[in-house]
Amino acid sequence: MNFAGEQMSGKSIKNKVILITGASGGIGNAIVNKLVSDDSIVVAVYHQNLPPLQSYKNVFWIKTDITNSKDRDNLVSFCLKKYNRIDVLINCAGILEPGEFSSLEEIHLQKMIDLNITSAFIITKKILSLMKLQGVGHIINIGSLGGIVPMPYSAVYSATKFALRGFSFSLIEELIGTNVKVSLITPGSVNTKMLDYEAQADKSAISFLSKPISPIDVANTVLQTIHKPTIEKIIPFSQSFASRLLVFSPKFFSIVYKLLHIIGLSGKKKYLNRYGIFNLLKEM
Repeated sequence: MNFAGEQMSGKSIKNKVILITGASGGIGNAIVNKLVSDDSIVVAVYHQNLPPLQSYKNVFWIKTDITNSKDRDNLVSFCLKKYNRIDVLINCAGILEPGEFSSLEEIHLQKMIDLNITSAFIITKKILSLMKLQGVGHIINIGSLGGIVPMPYSAVYSATKFALRGFSFSLIEELIGTNVKVSLITPGSVNTKMLDYEAQADKSAISFLSKPISPIDVANTVLQTIHKPTIEKIIPFSQSFASRLLVFSPKFFSIVYKLLHIIGLSGKKKYLNRYGIFNLLKEM
C-alpha cells in the first residue's frame, strides 16, 4: 500500500478520506454536508433511512449494520479497495431509548450497548490498525454531555456515553508519540429527531435544561477539530463549567437533581410547543 504520512492538523482536508457512521441522522447528515462542501471524500454509513439524495460527487452512501461483524468487515474492506486509506474516522452512530431503567426492555438495552459502544470500539480497533500503518490518522468520537452529567431516565444511554468518554481519553494516552489523534466532541442537547423522541418520555427532563443547539453547530465543531485536533470540545462552551460542577460529587448531584428535574420538565414543555409537536404528542 502507498500511504502518505502527512499531518492533517492545520492543513486542507481536500481529498481526505473520511468515514462517518450514523451519517443519515440529524448530526451525522449535517457533518456529511459540511465535509463534502470542504472537498473531502466522505464514506457515509447509514443503516435504514437514506437522506434525500444530494448532488455530491464526493460522498459515497453505503448501507451497513455496524452492529453486525460481517458488515463491519465488508465496510473496512470496501474503503481499502476503493480508496486505499482512511484519514479520519467519525463515530457518530447512536441510539437513545428513554424511560425508567426497570421498565426498559432487554432488547432495547442491548441495542444501545451494541450500537453506541461495542460497534464504535470494534470499528475503531479496525481503523486504528490501518492508521498506524499509514502513520497518520484522526479518530473523532461524538459523545454527549450525558457522558459527563448523569441522565436519570436515560441511564443506559448515559452509561454508554460515559464509556465512550473514558475510552477516548484512555486511547489518547496510548497513542502519544504516534501521528494518530483522538478527539471527543461533547454536545449538549441537539435539535434532532432523537431529542423529539426523548421529549415523549414522561420523566425524561435533564436534556431540556437549556435550549438545544443545531446539528450544524456540531458539524462546524467537527470540521474545526479535523483542521486543529484537540482532546475534547464541549458545545456550547457555556455548559462546560456547569456540567463539571454538577458532577463535583455524587452527593452534590443528588441534592440539586430535584431542582434540575423541575427546570427540565418546564424546558421540555417549551420545547414541545416551540417545535409544534405538543398536540401530536398529546394524541399519542
